[in-house]
Amino acid sequence: MNSSAIASNFHKPIAASPHTTYAALTSLESSRWLNRALEALGIDDRVIGSQRIELAPRRTAGYVMFWRLAGGGRAEITWTATVTGDGDEGSMLSISVKASADDPASHEHLLAAWPLIGRMGGLHARRTLAAVAELADQLEADDNMVVPPATLLAVG
Repeated sequence: MNSSAIASNFHKPIAASPHTTYAALTSLESSRWLNRALEALGIDDRVIGSQRIELAPRRTAGYVMFWRLAGGGRAEITWTATVTGDGDEGSMLSISVKASADDPASHEHLLAAWPLIGRMGGLHARRTLAAVAELADQLEADDNMVVPPATLLAVG
């Protein structure tokens, strides 16, 4: 991918511990929200492929989508979520949205599409932040609640 990436960052303090926040993050299958949104817009045929990624166990996870651009080019859009301690008993959840393209021509197409793709990526990040915060609060409140990884679909 082209090294000139477009990036946006989103952050949310969460009252739950970093361990609980990460458990909430990895329990949500938020990519389904994104897929439904793309289908609703009628542009889901632009998705070449996607997958969950784990970058740093118990700290950073993410999701990558490969997007077909006009002219045969390709873009990669990555959502990376990192959980850190806040210095107290809570945590900070940060989501970075990065997009890059195969070559200079594809990068131009990506820039032209960024008003739509960037907004979609930002909305997905904010929705994920809110869902993780809500689930982390529920997990902290109910110590007996067991959440299997990557099975929940939060409704938001």
